[in-house]
Amino acid sequence: MAIAAQLYQDGREAERHSVEFDATLRDPAFLPLDVVVEDLSTGGFRVVTDTDLPLAAEIGLGVAGIGTHGARVVWRGEGIYGCEFLIPLKDDELRMALSAPSFEPLVMPSPAPRNAAPEAGDEQQQREQRSGLSLRSRLYSIIAAAIAAWVVAIALGWIAFRIVGGLLH
Repeated sequence: MAIAAQLYQDGREAERHSVEFDATLRDPAFLPLDVVVEDLSTGGFRVVTDTDLPLAAEIGLGVAGIGTHGARVVWRGEGIYGCEFLIPLKDDELRMALSAPSFEPLVMPSPAPRNAAPEAGDEQQQREQRSGLSLRSRLYSIIAAAIAAWVVAIALGWIAFRIVGGLLH
C-alpha cells in the first residue's frame, strides 16, 4: 500500500523557538497589554491574548532584554495571533530575548497617536495626572513647605539663642 505525500514549506524563513514568557504588547491604539509569547523567531512570534487584534494591525512587542519592536498581525485564531516583525530581529537580539529572565511587564503611559495634534490644555492635564495634584494644589503645597521651613529655622535659632544666653549667664 502506498501513501501519497507532498512536501511543502510553510513560508517561514527563520527557525521558531518554543518559549513561554510574559511580554507587553502595544495594540493598534498604543495601549499596553500583558500577553504570553508562545514562540519566537527572528521573523515573528505567536502570542496569546484575550484582546481582539484585527488582521494586518500594526502593533509593538516589548520583550525583556531587547526592548520594543514593531510587528504586524498576519493570522489569528481564538485568542492566539501570529505576528511578523516589521524589521526582523538580529540573531543577537533573538539570543538575548531567549536568554533574558522574565520580568513583570511594565505599565507605561500611552503615547498620543502619531497623527493627533495636541489639544490646548493637554500638557497641563498630563502634568496633573503625573503628579496627582492640580496646579493650585501644588502651589499651595510649595508655599506651605516654605513657611514650615522658615518656622523650623526660626525655632532652631531661638533655641540656639536661649542655649548660648544660658551659658553666658
